[in-house]
Amino acid sequence: MKIFLTEIEAYGTIFAGPNIVASSYERAELAASQNNLVVVGELDSIYVDDELEQHLNTLPKEEDRIIH
Repeated sequence: MKIFLTEIEAYGTIFAGPNIVASSYERAELAASQNNLVVVGELDSIYVDDELEQHLNTLPKEEDRIIH
């Protein structure tokens, strides 16, 4: 299973949505569309470096991603 990150628009603003746990990008997109969400990427890993302030690392949307 993979973790997919989502976003949702409400009150004229885009917010982070709930994570979707699914076996594929396509299944995550289906679940997202049924819940008025947009899949924005797949959680790949989070590397914590004490020197950095931001620690997020996600795979881009389907058209920009590479599947290994």
